Amino acid sequence: MYWGKKILEWSSSPELAFRNTLAINNKYFLDGRDPNSYAGVAWIYGVHDRAWPQRPIYGKVRCMMASGLERKCDVHGYVDKVKKYVRKAGDTM
Repeated sequence: MYWGKKILEWSSSPELAFRNTLAINNKYFLDGRDPNSYAGVAWIYGVHDRAWPQRPIYGKVRCMMASGLERKCDVHGYVDKVKKYVRKAGDTM
């Protein structure tokens, strides 16, 4: 969800952001063409969510900050774990 919100932030229009998010979802996610997955993408753009205060870029769509992501998972631990795997893979080449 965090990256979907970033795609919205980085895109020139919500319509383009939605199309790109859906294309990425459908191509790379195991459940990409599943109705629940489609609903998850739609949630990024405000479907099935209440209106939030008006903001630049997001309008009345809920935004998501990195701090919220950090509360939900250990981002730094994940990065450290990936770096360890990358180093290990480099040692075997």
